[in-house]
Amino acid sequence: MAASQVFVFDIDGVIRSFRPARMAARLDAELGVTVGIIEETAFADPFGRDLVEGRMTRAEWVAELSERIAQNTRDADAARSIVSEWAADIGQLIPETLELIDELRQQHPVFAFTNGTDCTLRELTEHGIVDRFHRVLNSFELGIAKPELDSYSRAHAQIEQTLGRVVPAASVHFTDDRADNIQAAAQFGWQAVQFTDAATLRASLASAVTS
Repeated sequence: MAASQVFVFDIDGVIRSFRPARMAARLDAELGVTVGIIEETAFADPFGRDLVEGRMTRAEWVAELSERIAQNTRDADAARSIVSEWAADIGQLIPETLELIDELRQQHPVFAFTNGTDCTLRELTEHGIVDRFHRVLNSFELGIAKPELDSYSRAHAQIEQTLGRVVPAASVHFTDDRADNIQAAAQFGWQAVQFTDAATLRASLASAVTS
């Protein structure tokens, strides 16, 4: 395995996490449904893909999501309120991952690669971490989302454009929490490791740097 020169990280599930406990409590108490109803509706194809591939703004998507949930629950106003609160949550950072990123970026280019929205950069700015990355590779701007193979080729082209040089695919180390995204990245030619926890990631990154 070639030593990695460029490191790429997914955002949700790797750099930040979400805690749906409050949403679960509100959904149960006010609507009598489980928290899964929001995510199942929000990310169902083609609705979810329309967002992350740039065919809808996040504001348009949230408005449509609110109505879809409202139409299928017993209290439309409560549903809209809950979706609004859910959509406003930008999550919590995972400090152990950020510590690894800070170590890596002292000697290596570090990128984020996310199935994102037109609000992704604003959210990362609110988190105070946008400057940790050479560039945020965003499916919303690429026009195609992970795990589609072409999303990796377009992201790789942006890496090369940003660095101003040819970057061998085998020199890119990619971390994502989803198995399908990892499989597609490996098919493209990146070194790809599925995120489970920061300790395992640290070992993987150490091997990638020194191998």
